[in-house]
Amino acid sequence: MLRYDVLEQAAVDRTPFPHVISGDVLPEARRAELEKDFPDIPITGFVPPDEYPAGAAFQELVSDVTSKEFATMLGAKFGLDLASKPTLVTVRKWSEPAAGRPHTDGPDKIVTALVYLNQEWASTEGCLRILPAQDINSPGAREVAPTFGNFLAFQRSDHSWHGHLPFKGERRVLQIAWCVNEEAIARKRKRHGQSSFLKKLFSFGKKH
Repeated sequence: MLRYDVLEQAAVDRTPFPHVISGDVLPEARRAELEKDFPDIPITGFVPPDEYPAGAAFQELVSDVTSKEFATMLGAKFGLDLASKPTLVTVRKWSEPAAGRPHTDGPDKIVTALVYLNQEWASTEGCLRILPAQDINSPGAREVAPTFGNFLAFQRSDHSWHGHLPFKGERRVLQIAWCVNEEAIARKRKRHGQSSFLKKLFSFGKKH
């Protein structure tokens, strides 16, 4: 599913922190399949993909992004051993206005990658920005539209600021995080589970 030939050619930009941006990492011929097979998630936020049924094409994509081949290829770009690190995969379908505030990710993460799966995107709202400072409107920010096949990966640090302007609505993205150890993965899964449970229980964070 992933176009490794395209990803291989993507260069690392080290300003303001190491990151890789690419387009066309998914085959256009598979777009309809991926749209149909995307999990039907009724709540906002990131959730583990195994919590909601998904079709074969989406499962194939998840298999690709959790493969040793992908980890080895991406790790080589950053000069890191990602192939031996555990991965946390989460998926988002609906975004709430509070999401996207500038942040750096926690120290449990080593590298985060995002694969976008949306149709045309007319607005700057919801477009992820690589930021040189904590300000979402920082001069020199690089912007990535969340359209089908767009890709971003970055190395986490205390200054790896990123975020997007507030957006409410459908914003499909698959997130892969390579973490320091299995304990970090367990903590994050527990937090995701608690958040999802509360949203389902109290109808908090529903898309409508």
